Amino acid sequence: MATLTDKETELVAIGAAIGAGCQPCTQYHVGAALKSGLTPDEVRRAIDEAQAVRCEGGIAVSNVGRSILGIEGEHAERTSEPGERGQALVFIGAAAGCNAGGLLAAYVANAVQRLGFSGEELRSALEMAETVKQHAAEFFRRDAERGLEKTGAAAPEAAASPQSCCGPRGGG
Repeated sequence: MATLTDKETELVAIGAAIGAGCQPCTQYHVGAALKSGLTPDEVRRAIDEAQAVRCEGGIAVSNVGRSILGIEGEHAERTSEPGERGQALVFIGAAAGCNAGGLLAAYVANAVQRLGFSGEELRSALEMAETVKQHAAEFFRRDAERGLEKTGAAAPEAAASPQSCCGPRGGG
């Protein structure tokens, strides 16, 4: 029964946090990644890779809208296929985080076919990405409520804000 290591789990989480565009989640998981034993260079690389996937996913989605309007889409610089486990996990996390379904499917297939991931490992990675996305949504709601409160449009009993992304509440 293969499972992801703590380092691998944090690579997925960094990818998902950046893919989702969540500052609190990114802050939490960069710290957790360093505590897990990843080096600053490994974390920087994960951040850069996740951002590249997020950009590619955004262009792919905007091209769907352009195609409906009959407008030629942008041509994104293709993010290379991941060549090793850690990189694949970052790519999967980032694609899941930004809802880039086509990219996610391609990265999952690559992880199985070229890198030998098991279904259990991939389900674990996808569950972590989903957890981060759920926390990112909570932060989004909190920030939206703060904005509404400033205008007087929000009810005083706005949703409670989480203390950290995946930490003490047991999500990660």
